[in-house]
Amino acid sequence: MKMKALYLGIACISVFLCTIYSLSESNSPICAGSMVKNLSLNGFADWKNNNDQATRESITFILGEDEETDNLYYTEATNYYKLNETGRTKYLVTSCRSLLEVRDHLEENPPSNGLPWGLINLVSHGNQWLGLSVKVTPHSKRSTPERIREYIENDSLRPLPNYLMDEKSEIYIHGCGIGNNPQLLDIIGEAFAGDDSVPLVNASKLFEYYRSVYNSGMVLKSERYQAKTWMVTYKMGYRPDDITICNMLKNKYPESTIDWRDALSRQQPRFNGDVYHYTFEVPVKWIIPFEHRDSLPDISSREKELELIWSRKEITDGLQKIELPAETFNWWLRTIRINNEDGSTSPAVWVKGYCTILCVIKPMLQDEDFVTRKHNETIFDTKHTIPDYKFKNEG
Repeated sequence: MKMKALYLGIACISVFLCTIYSLSESNSPICAGSMVKNLSLNGFADWKNNNDQATRESITFILGEDEETDNLYYTEATNYYKLNETGRTKYLVTSCRSLLEVRDHLEENPPSNGLPWGLINLVSHGNQWLGLSVKVTPHSKRSTPERIREYIENDSLRPLPNYLMDEKSEIYIHGCGIGNNPQLLDIIGEAFAGDDSVPLVNASKLFEYYRSVYNSGMVLKSERYQAKTWMVTYKMGYRPDDITICNMLKNKYPESTIDWRDALSRQQPRFNGDVYHYTFEVPVKWIIPFEHRDSLPDISSREKELELIWSRKEITDGLQKIELPAETFNWWLRTIRINNEDGSTSPAVWVKGYCTILCVIKPMLQDEDFVTRKHNETIFDTKHTIPDYKFKNEG
């Protein structure tokens, strides 16, 4: 009999940085359990036990495709939501590539039982700083809180009818660390709200990944897991030496028992549960308009560039939102001209910065760390092990 291969896909914190590796079956990790939390936690048992909740229909949207052979996150996620007894949903949609397409699909293909939607999985690469890689509309850019707000306000994302979405509907966003961005969870709730009700919106605070077992090219089973991360930041292009990074990690996480030097020695895990690391960049950009060329600031030196950055509220507020300090970015500034609505042009300063984030990663075999938001309020925020709970799956 041929050896059964295990393939694992991680929804990494950067859009395309996913980790794929193969293991022998003897290294199979323990099943992480249900990908949906047990909402009987924290005294909310009436939601789970509601008579119509168990019969509501569930649906999963795979919101991207794998662009590289060593980045199979969407493939592995599709396997999980199609084959896993706990995770699979009645419907699995792989054709939507924007939030607007998801919204329209939910309206144009209502549940067959006449009840509002139950569980809605949104699977996309993403991170807590830059949002989701899935676009808001087919012709827009990636989904950030600000960009989603823009399309809500211009009526591109209209409310769904109450017979499709109500306060008992639940959206689960699957993308690494999205639970650490409550603003994104809140705006997703608004984007998919009913006429006068807002669904629960959930997301994990950890990395998540999927693992499939193959035999002769066929998927035998698929599981979902999570991974904990520890992060430090520095200017892109100015990586400190390993000893300095170890000290940075020790100072930031004094109670951790991770061997930081060992984690920095590899960028791929040797076995399931192995600690490793990788780095990625977080870019930020602003275009600051000025009325006249004479009003342009002096950016002829690094000191004057930094002076401008610190003086602009839109920059300091933006960095505060993503919780990354200005000194961890490598900055580039230049003067440009921008087009105005009346056809004229105006001078502006183009500001762009890059911060490198180094992540130490350790897969978690059972624990789940998630946050649930509704009406701009945190309903659940737990690090407890989550018992199995699922909708009535018919897929």
